[in-house]
Amino acid sequence: MMTDSRKPFVLGLISLAALMVGGIIFAVRYAGPSSSSGTYDANVSFVDDGDPTYGPTDAPITIRMFEDFECSACRVAKTGVDYVKQTYGDKVRFVWNDVPLPMHQYARLAANAGRCAEEQGKFWEYGDLVYQEQPYWSQSKNASDAQTLFIRYAEQIGLNKDSFTTCFDDRRYDAKVVADSKEAQANKVDATPTFFVNQKRYVGVMSNAQWDAAIKEATQK
Repeated sequence: MMTDSRKPFVLGLISLAALMVGGIIFAVRYAGPSSSSGTYDANVSFVDDGDPTYGPTDAPITIRMFEDFECSACRVAKTGVDYVKQTYGDKVRFVWNDVPLPMHQYARLAANAGRCAEEQGKFWEYGDLVYQEQPYWSQSKNASDAQTLFIRYAEQIGLNKDSFTTCFDDRRYDAKVVADSKEAQANKVDATPTFFVNQKRYVGVMSNAQWDAAIKEATQK
């Protein structure tokens, strides 16, 4: 793996074409720094069915995030997302979509944990901590050890441990995680992170200047 987490991981569509997520074929890759000005895609279609959101429902700009908690590029991209939240406030609404990559052994667990945090109204706070601690839980020896850490993170942000643990043990939202992956596939999302600013697609880690340009363009349409 390249040492710079912003550079593309050398796994492309061909080498991953046969990997499976929840029974669906899904070819994916890491995305490096975003080098384009985005691609307008009138054919993308999204379903609002309980995905975590941040910002007012009537915000003029919607940013849909397709991410994987175990993706190192997604962790780096969080800096730009935080910048947008702080800079543009109520002008922007974020919608989260889980895309746990097949090569990440704990990504689907992390996605389920995030949904259980959302059940108690703290998805974004929990997600921040999961990204912060990614270098640790991603190196867990087994799923049981990873799950112990995810429960510990829930306690750290004040979630009800019993409710969270029951939700997590039951994999209550696993079907939703799989549905998100299918939605990503349907919209030809083949890398994480991928962002849609209204109907325009951006792939990779975006700088603050790139976010400014993307939002300015979306505002003018």
